[in-house]
This record gives sequence, C-alpha cells and structure tokens, in this order.
Amino acid sequence: MFKLFKFLKKNILEIVVILVLLIAQVWLQLMLPDQMGQMNGIIAGSNNSGTGAFANASPFDVEYVKIFFGLFETSYKTAEILRNSGIMLLTALGIFAIAIVVGLMLTNTAAILGKRIRTAMYEKVNSLSLSQYDNFGTASLITRTTNDVEQVKNTYYMGLRIMVVSPLTLIIGIIRTIMVSSDLVWVLLISVPTLIILIVILLLIAYPKFNRLQIIIDKITSVFRSQLKGVRVIRAFIRQEEETQAFLRANDESLKINLRIGRLFSIGFPLINIVFNMSYLLIYVVGFHFIGGKPITGIALEISNILVVSQYVMQILMAFLMFAMVLINVPRALASSKRINEVLNVVNLVKDPQEPHNDFIKEKIGTIEFRNVTFTFPNATEPTIKDISFACRPGTITAIIGSTGSGKSTIINLIPRFHDVTSGEVLVNGIDVKEISQTVLRNQIGFIPQKPLLFSGTIKSNLRFGKEDATEDEMVEALKVAQAKNFVFRKEGQLEAAVAQGGNNFSGGQKQRLSIARALVRKAPIYIFDDAFSALDFKTDAALRMALREYAKDSSVIIVAQRVSTITNADSIIVLNNGEISGIGTHDELLKQNKVYQEIVESQS
Repeated sequence: MFKLFKFLKKNILEIVVILVLLIAQVWLQLMLPDQMGQMNGIIAGSNNSGTGAFANASPFDVEYVKIFFGLFETSYKTAEILRNSGIMLLTALGIFAIAIVVGLMLTNTAAILGKRIRTAMYEKVNSLSLSQYDNFGTASLITRTTNDVEQVKNTYYMGLRIMVVSPLTLIIGIIRTIMVSSDLVWVLLISVPTLIILIVILLLIAYPKFNRLQIIIDKITSVFRSQLKGVRVIRAFIRQEEETQAFLRANDESLKINLRIGRLFSIGFPLINIVFNMSYLLIYVVGFHFIGGKPITGIALEISNILVVSQYVMQILMAFLMFAMVLINVPRALASSKRINEVLNVVNLVKDPQEPHNDFIKEKIGTIEFRNVTFTFPNATEPTIKDISFACRPGTITAIIGSTGSGKSTIINLIPRFHDVTSGEVLVNGIDVKEISQTVLRNQIGFIPQKPLLFSGTIKSNLRFGKEDATEDEMVEALKVAQAKNFVFRKEGQLEAAVAQGGNNFSGGQKQRLSIARALVRKAPIYIFDDAFSALDFKTDAALRMALREYAKDSSVIIVAQRVSTITNADSIIVLNNGEISGIGTHDELLKQNKVYQEIVESQS
C-alpha cells in the first residue's frame, strides 16, 4: 500500500506539517492529566501553612493568625485554581484547533491521493493492449478504479492520524507514567502487549477474508453489468429467473464472507474492551493498595498520582483502541492496494518509441504494408495469424474476408497498434508502426469498430469525437456519405439531438452509420471498417460504398466484411483461412481460382 503514497510526493510539505501538528496535539493531550493533578494537589493542600512561627503565642493570637493565613491561603488557592483552569482551557482549545486544521489538511491530501490514483489507473488502462485489457475484464477494472481506490483513500485519511498519534501517545504516556509513579507502569506493560497480540491475531485472520471479499465484489459487478447489457436478450428468452439466481449466488457469497468478518470482529472488539476496562480498573486497585501499604519504590503514592496515571492509561488505551479500529480496515486496504498495483505494475506490451519517426512523407500518406506478420495472443499456444503479407495504396479499397475466427479483426487491430506483432512488420508510409508514436499513428486513421458505440451527449458531440474542430458543413458531408443525413435531420434538434448512453435511443443500423460518419469527419488518410456494414440493408450498403469511394479517393480503405456483396467492387480482396492468406485478387479472379472464396460465395448465393 505504501507504494501508492508516491502519488503524494508533491504534497510532502503538507504531510510534514500534519505530522508536526499531530505531535503537538499528542503533547497537549498528555499535558491535561498533569494539570488536573496539579489542581487536585492545590485543592487537597494543607490549610496550616504559615502558622508554625507562632507556636508560643497566646491562644488568641494563634487563632487570629490562623484566620488571617486561612483567608490568605484560600485566596491563593482560588487564584491558582483559576490560573490552572485557564491553562487547561487554553490547552483544550489548542487541541481543538489542531484537530480542525489536521482534519482539513487530511481531507485535502486524501482527496488528492484518490484523484491521482484514479487518474493513473485510467491512463494505464487506456495504454494497455487489448489482450492485457481483456485479462483483467471490464467489471474488475471498474471495481479497482472505484471501490478499491476508495478503500485506500479512506485508510490513509484515518490511518495517518492514528498511526502517528497512537505510538506517540504510548511512548510519551509511559515515560510520564514512570515519572509520576513507576509502581503503576507495570499495568501498561501487561495490557499493551495483550492488546497488540489481540490486534495481530485479528489482522492475520481478517486479511484473506477481505481479499476474498474484493474478488466477490468484482464478481457481483460483472454479473450485474452483463445482465444490464443483456436485458433485452434475457427478457426475450424468459431467462429472468435463471439470471436472478446467478446474481443471488454471487450476492449470497458476499453475504457469507461479510458475516464471517462481522463475527470475527464481534468477538475481537469485546475482548479489546475487556482489556481496556480491566487495565483502567487495575490502576485504582493497585494504586489504593499502595496508599495503604508500602510502594515497591518506597515513594509514597498520593490520590493525585493515581488520578494522573489513570488519565494517562485512559489516553494510551483509547489511542490503542482507535489504532485497532484503523487496523481492521488495513487488511481490506491492503487487498485493494494489491489489486490497484496489479494494474499499475503491468508492463505495457504496446509502448511508444523513445525517438519516434513521426515525419510522414506526404506523397505516401495512407500506404499500408504487412511484411511476414505473425501474431500470437499472450498465453496462447498457437498464432492467430501466420506469415501475412500484403499492401494497401491510397485511392484503393482492400477487403478482407474469411470464416469466423480466421483472424480478420486481428489483422486490422495491428495497424493502429491495439496489439503489436509477434514477428514481422506493419508499415505505414514505409515506417514500422512500432517506430511511430501511438497518438500520431492513430491520428492518421479513421477506425470504425465491429460493434458501434456512441457516447452520451448529442449527435454533434459524437461526430466531433472524430475531429474536435469539425465544422457543421464537414459533419453534414460526413453524415451524407454515411447515409445518415436523412434520419438525423428528421430528429428534433438535428445535430443537437440527444444521444443516450451507448446510443440506445438509435437502431443498430443508425448507430452503425453514425459511427461511420464519426470516422469520416476526420478525413483521414487511412480508413478501417471492421465489419461496419453488417447492420445495413443492401440498398443502404451499396449507396454508402459508392459515396465512400468518391469521398475517400485519396485514402487507403480497408474493409473487413462477412457479406460478399459488400466487397465485390474492392480493388483487392484478401481471403483468410485459419489465420493464413488463402488468396489475394479481385472478386472475378478469386471466383475463378480460390476454392475458399468460392465456398464463401456459394454459401451466400
């Protein structure tokens, strides 16, 4: 967990100030028992001081002197009591002021810590390759970025104060107890180790349970997320009961682990309280025993000594009780920090080069070339694609077709470096993509994913996702090419029409056309369509491809498709079979020569 505190390096001065203030707070808190002892001594002091010199005087004179000095002593006591009361009041106000300042500063640094960890998590997740992202899973990454970060932040907020105050209170309190009465310090030497042993046992038992709890929270999030996304399918197939049971199983597992943790602390806290109360009681029992008997040290004990030591013991044990309560949260925070570090410590498979070659040659903008490319997913035994070689030139349309699982999407994901090749080279404008910074490379590409995704906002904000400074004319032109202009301008608000989360207020075909328009508005030298025409009817498909050829006449266009009708007019068609190229050519050439392509065409005829 301490690794995560590196995010507070810039706030080190603020943390030092917090530590100094906490030390001052402990010192002031432990001054109060001394002041109470002094006040008790003043109140219990003798009324006979100042009359000894008149031992041989007459009874009348002695009584007169006693009355005089009694009045003087009473006045002196009152002044001393008021003075001590004022000091105690100022001390209490100082403790109060320090507590407020420390609370505000801890709140500030805790909020900053949480923000910086979440930012680092977000940036890390966005830099991971797709395979690394899939290793964690969406639900787990959401839980780690929200729930786990909150656990760490809250433990820091509570822990920094207690972890400083408790040890300091213990050390200073024991020293002051020895100074007041070393006969009573053995009570602390028994109770403190007993508390430490109890707390350590609780932590050792609790840690694996909290670790398991975080994994179960991941599972609940995953089940709930999948059911929310698949609500239409679940209802269509009347699977509500089965899916409810799946959620209840995960929820019941969470209930069981929470009950185990609750039972553990239901036993642990009373034991700690027993030690706490017994220690407090022993101070009075032993103290009053020594008042009537002979102290071990030979130094007579007074009631004020017992009261002062009892206050020290109260503060020490209370500090330890707070320490125990914070430590209860430590196992969960440790489990959370471990899960956060698992993400932050992942070594990115896709990295920017130290000296990127971002100087694209304008005459070759949009040229793509694969040279003997092989790619194997991490932990896979067999490569997904093997020895792939082909080239795409500006002004041409290259299509990729093949059976499900043949590696079509894998090939196009290598161009924007969503993955990096295992061997071989992917070249853009004659430069290996590994030697180009990811930002510059992806700025050259208009990418349309297989599953269209729109973001909550408006149609205009979604289109500007492709190009931030896109003008309205550019957006209208892109919508026109994507065959989306008609339905957009029929909507109320037109470009300002609202888009729900995920684009759920649009049909599948409309979302696909808006996703295409979002990529087209960029006017990129490379366009990649990953089966982006699948939800379109044949008429819209044909109209879009015809408009696209004119719009992207100076760009390289790669189309991954399942339907043969989508790619018949492509300049070059790459046929994939089991991760290897079975043939390259035009529709007519492949129809004559390539058996795999013939089977695909025949299956769709």
